[in-house]
Amino acid sequence: MAKRDRGGRPLKLLLLLWRQRELLGLLVARDLRGRWAGSWLGPGWALLTPLVQLAVLTLVFSAVLHVRFAPSGAMAQGPFALALAWGLFPWIAAQDGLTRAASSLVDGAVLVRRLSIEPALLPAVPVLSALVQVTATLVVVGGLSAFAGWPVAPSVVLCLPVLVVQGALVLGLGGLASVGHAYLRDIAALVSTLLQIGFYLSPIVYSVSVAPESLRDILWLNPMAGLIEAMRAFAFGEAPPWRALAWSTLCAAGAISAAGWAFARAAAELPDLV
Repeated sequence: MAKRDRGGRPLKLLLLLWRQRELLGLLVARDLRGRWAGSWLGPGWALLTPLVQLAVLTLVFSAVLHVRFAPSGAMAQGPFALALAWGLFPWIAAQDGLTRAASSLVDGAVLVRRLSIEPALLPAVPVLSALVQVTATLVVVGGLSAFAGWPVAPSVVLCLPVLVVQGALVLGLGGLASVGHAYLRDIAALVSTLLQIGFYLSPIVYSVSVAPESLRDILWLNPMAGLIEAMRAFAFGEAPPWRALAWSTLCAAGAISAAGWAFARAAAELPDLV
């Protein structure tokens, strides 16, 4: 077996992915093609599925429960579905990327054992694949909202760096989960369970600003909270929660560092464990 690159040490995981970017790009393209292979609608499912979920949640939380994201401002005047979309779709990408990253080492055992591919590449594939899909989806959402008379604000371009931070956060958590799953096969199921709880603890169908004041500081501890609220704010041209966004960025850096450390410590054992 070829000697493995030790670039997965703490804080160097991103450097490893950059050096292997051509192979990583091929794996991501392969993943995107493989997900819809043989499907009549093909990549259209990547848009149709979240739109259906958006319609159901809009019906329940807007028409039935009369939830509002803000008491005033552009977000309050705009359609509930549009404000919901800018929080829901990034969450779906994070959920999909993290869920598949958690089992990526075990699912891709052949690549690790026979082709000697760096294990750290495998959890990055579903994370990047999900980011590509959510970016395309949000572009479509922006076009549809403009066509309907509700164009997004120019500051929407700032959603791109927010998605980069989200990708780093999910990659770090997914990398940790994938290493843990190689040792204990319950980890992937645990991740799925925690993500179900995380949906309601993240400001997807509500805003932290409308939560009881005693709970706001607790809700902001969730690194996805700052990312979701920032995405929504940039889309509507409002001020984002900068402190929460800074906290999310710090958490992403910590998760990447921890994942790099985990891959470095487990490098010798992973081919045998998966």
